[in-house]
Amino acid sequence: MRLKKLIISLMLLVAAGSCIAQLIDETQTVREKQSSLPKAVDFSKLFEADKMTGDEFNAWQRNRQIKLRERLGEVEALEGAVDANKYIVGPGDIFSFNIWGALEHQLPLQVSPEGKLLIPSVGEINVAGLTLTKARNKVLDMAQPVYAGSKLSLSLEALRFFRVHVVGEVQFPGTYIARAVDRISEMITLAGGITERAWKGGIEIRHTDSTKSIFNLNAFELTGNLNTDSFVTGGDIIFIPPIGLNAELVKVEADQESSGSYRILEGETLLTFLQRIRALKRNSDLSKILVIRQTEGTDVYLYPFQIGDTYDLKFILETNDRIILPSQYVYVKGSVRQPGAYPYVFNLTAKEYAGMAGGDFRSGNITGVKVYHSRTGKTESGADVMVEPGDIVHLHLNWDQRFGNYLRIVTAATSLILAAKSAGLFDK
Repeated sequence: MRLKKLIISLMLLVAAGSCIAQLIDETQTVREKQSSLPKAVDFSKLFEADKMTGDEFNAWQRNRQIKLRERLGEVEALEGAVDANKYIVGPGDIFSFNIWGALEHQLPLQVSPEGKLLIPSVGEINVAGLTLTKARNKVLDMAQPVYAGSKLSLSLEALRFFRVHVVGEVQFPGTYIARAVDRISEMITLAGGITERAWKGGIEIRHTDSTKSIFNLNAFELTGNLNTDSFVTGGDIIFIPPIGLNAELVKVEADQESSGSYRILEGETLLTFLQRIRALKRNSDLSKILVIRQTEGTDVYLYPFQIGDTYDLKFILETNDRIILPSQYVYVKGSVRQPGAYPYVFNLTAKEYAGMAGGDFRSGNITGVKVYHSRTGKTESGADVMVEPGDIVHLHLNWDQRFGNYLRIVTAATSLILAAKSAGLFDK
C-alpha cells in the first residue's frame, strides 16, 4: 500500500514538473519577443527627481570651488561694453587714473573696502554706490584743481567680485560669488535652478539698504527682456518663495509634464497662463481645452476656445479652476505585450497603435479591438477606428488566444488525471 502511494506521488510530481517546464519555456519565448518590440513611454523615469547623496554633494562643492578659482583668475566674457550710467561702483573695482601734460603718469587704483579711492595729492574720495559716470565726474572735479594744466581721465580696468546669497526654493541654497555685470537669472542658475515648489512670478531681491525689488522669472523666460533681469549688487539676497497653500491656485490635469497646481496672477487670462507654464505645444488643439469651475457648489464645464461661432481669448481664470488639457498620448491596454502610453501620431488607427504595443494579429482575428474616446466618452469597435489624443485602445483576447489558454489548462489537468488513474488512485 505504501509503495502504491509512493508511485502515485512520483507520477504526480513528474506531471506537475512537465507543466511547469512548459510554462517556463512559454514565458522565455514571450520575453524574447518582448525584447524586439517598441517600448512604451516610462513616465516614472522621465520625471523622477534627482537626489544627491552626501558624497555627491561634497564632490559638487569641490568642483564648484575649482571652477570659482578658475573664474577669478580669468577674464570673463561680457554682454557688451559696460554702461557707465548703470554700472554701480563698489569695493574691489580697479581703476586707472591717467595724467597727461607736463607730468605724465598712470596710477592703478582700487576701491577700498570702505568704498573710497585714494588719489595722490587729492586724498580719499567716496565712490561706493555711485554710477560709473557719477564716480568719474566726482573724482575728476576734485583732482583737476590739484593737477592744473594737465589732462586727467579715470577708466575702469577690472570688475570687482562680491557675495550674493541665493535662498528659498532652489536646488542648492547658499552664498555665491558674483560680479556687478551678473544678472539675477544667472545667480539662480548657479544655485542649481528652482525647485518644483517655487513661485517664479514673485522672486524677492533684498538689498543691503533694506529696499526690495521683485523679479518675475516667468516673464523673463517668455519675453527675454533683459530690462526685467537686473544686475545683482554686493550683499543681495535672492529669495525664491514657495507656492503658498492659501494662494490663488488653479489645477492643471494633463500629461505628467504639465499637470499640477499653479499660482495665477491677478486678472491672468487662460491663454497667457498656458503660455507661461509652457503647456501649449505646436499641435495643441485649443478647442478641446476644458475649464471646470465651481459656481454655487455646481461644476460648470466651459470650453473658452471652442471652435464655433464664439471663442474667448481673454477668458479670465479664477481661483480653484480645473484646467483639463487634451492628452498628447494614446494609451494601449489589454491583450498586448507592452501596454502603456504611446505618443500621439496624426492619422493612425487602433490597429497600428495595438501593433506598436505588441498585439499579435497573425491569426487575422482582430475583431476584439475597442477604442474609448476620452473627449466624447463614446466607444467604437474595430481595428480601423481613427484614434485621437487621449484615447484608450483596448485589445481583447480573440478566440484563438482564449482557446489556446483553455487548451493548456485542460492539457495540464488531463495529464494529472491520467497519472492518478494509471496509479489506481480512482480504484474502488
